[in-house]
Amino acid sequence: MASQDRKNGASATAGWLIIGLLLIQFIPLDRLDHPSKPPADIPATVLAVLEARCFDCHSAQTRWPRSAYVAPLSWYVTGKVGQAREPANFSNFDALPEAARQEVMQSVSRLAELDELSAHGAIPGFPAIRLTEAEQRILAGWALNNNREQRDTINNSAH
Repeated sequence: MASQDRKNGASATAGWLIIGLLLIQFIPLDRLDHPSKPPADIPATVLAVLEARCFDCHSAQTRWPRSAYVAPLSWYVTGKVGQAREPANFSNFDALPEAARQEVMQSVSRLAELDELSAHGAIPGFPAIRLTEAEQRILAGWALNNNREQRDTINNSAH
């Protein structure tokens, strides 16, 4: 009789667990991506690399993976994307003050020099980030070229 009671208790617990898992699927998450135009202040070659490798987590143009729709994993995925957008969100890059833009460019340049970026962007459902050598050169040169252009502008305006 005690064995039967344990089986019934386990079945009831499993039933409630399944009901709970189904109900949490309806908890709303912020997966709305607001339309935005591409940043005008980023060269086309750099923008192409950023769109292919970075925009899913660092813009409002995220292509959400299936893992972003199945709770409780979806809570983690959307939270990590939200965290990634805080230091660098290319959807509002044009609106950033110049110092903040420079900081983003420097961060991108430093990350581009790493051989393995998959740890940087390890969010379940998103593909591992692997830059080609050409993409690394494009991103690494972005900040360097921009800094050089700024120095030239400052030097020319001083004359």
